[in-house]
Amino acid sequence: MAVLFRRIIPILFVSDLEAERDFYLRLGFRVTYEGPEYPNFLALGHGPIEFGIEWRPGFSAAGPDQVLTWQLGVDDLDEAKKVFDNAGVPYEEELMTPSRDWQYRVMHARTPNGYHLLIEGGG
Repeated sequence: MAVLFRRIIPILFVSDLEAERDFYLRLGFRVTYEGPEYPNFLALGHGPIEFGIEWRPGFSAAGPDQVLTWQLGVDDLDEAKKVFDNAGVPYEEELMTPSRDWQYRVMHARTPNGYHLLIEGGG
């Protein structure tokens, strides 16, 4: 059977569209769509990753991590740390040890609208 679905493009609801956009721009993402057709929506991309953010009236920043952890994979976690440091984005690093013979590092950050951003990778 041929692959029907080629990619996923999630849309995150936010209460502050500009703050969320600016957060991702500081991390090296670019705006891939922003237009008058959908004034409360824009899309962001970085390499093969693309997603949308949409302003929703009444959206509460107190609960986004109740429905989503936004996990991004990177090839080099140390390089990701440099990007976050240069962008002034605070994060915490954690060593994960699911078993005695498996360890890896992750970074935890929060977006301006309260999403838990989990960065996982090697390095």
